[in-house]
Amino acid sequence: MRIKILSCTFLVLSFIILRIAEAEAVTLQYPPDKTVMEFDLLNISMEVPQASADLITVKVNDKEKASIVPDKKYECFSVPLALGINKIDITASREGKQVFNTTLNVFRRSDLVGNYMKTPAGFKKDYFHAGENSRCSECHMLEPKETDKRPVSPTSFIAETFDKKTVIQATSTCYSCHNKIAASPYVHGPVAVWSCLSCHDMDSDPKYSVKKPDTEVCFGCHIEQKTDWQSKKFIHGPVTLGKCAICHSPHSSQYPANLYKSTWDLCVTCHADRGSGRHVLGDAFSTQGHPTRDRPDPVRTGKKLSCASCHDPHASNFPHLWAFEVEDMFDLCRKCHYDK
Repeated sequence: MRIKILSCTFLVLSFIILRIAEAEAVTLQYPPDKTVMEFDLLNISMEVPQASADLITVKVNDKEKASIVPDKKYECFSVPLALGINKIDITASREGKQVFNTTLNVFRRSDLVGNYMKTPAGFKKDYFHAGENSRCSECHMLEPKETDKRPVSPTSFIAETFDKKTVIQATSTCYSCHNKIAASPYVHGPVAVWSCLSCHDMDSDPKYSVKKPDTEVCFGCHIEQKTDWQSKKFIHGPVTLGKCAICHSPHSSQYPANLYKSTWDLCVTCHADRGSGRHVLGDAFSTQGHPTRDRPDPVRTGKKLSCASCHDPHASNFPHLWAFEVEDMFDLCRKCHYDK
């Protein structure tokens, strides 16, 4: 009898130990440590076996950015990235006890800000679609289908019956993983209809990369701008280099024209010497200088004063990329101060 009790006890303990071992089997699937990202969202994928964890928290640079109650074998979610190196702490817990913890370092680079152009030693891009991701295929289609090549346009549906999210989910293989890239108020046209293959090349190496320079892709649609800008005498540096994505997000943005920042903030990122508020007159006629922001634009009704009030951000036939048909600064001043 005693042997039977001991045997039963052993079996119960073995079962408990087995369950505890299973409960700790949380693993990080993506991304690898020291990954380089170009944009401000990082996709994270974790394997979370049933009953292994009841809470996942993610901190980016010591600030909590995600809190997930797992209910699937694989949990996929996105967190925002700041420019530079981001320290990402991922913790999984069960009944208040930590069962998994890891720390990643992810570098978000930028062609816009000099300090973040160069990738630090040891960091490299990870081309997800070029790797082996068979586990992901349990939930996601990883190859484009016919509707991705000929995307459905929301305008083709009757407004009263059109459920945009449902239609896009059914017609875009990209949507299920990348839907957060379209979450900002200003969305680039191809992204709005999930025509990802309009810009991303499925036959490129690395797979789905975009041809460079950016203008090779952008001017495919923006033909009018190409014709206009290339006919001008003076062209802004990024346009000359064909780097549209220095200033414009190709996906979505919080700012009009898909800019990464407001116009003034964007301009002084490169033209830092113009950020003092003393630009124009500041060195000669006035100790305070001419305002460059925080005022109504006297010419463009309804808009705020910014660098674009006087300068064309793309191209112009006039010196200093002036946005008006003037040959000297005094003629430029008269565009606003005509009654002086």
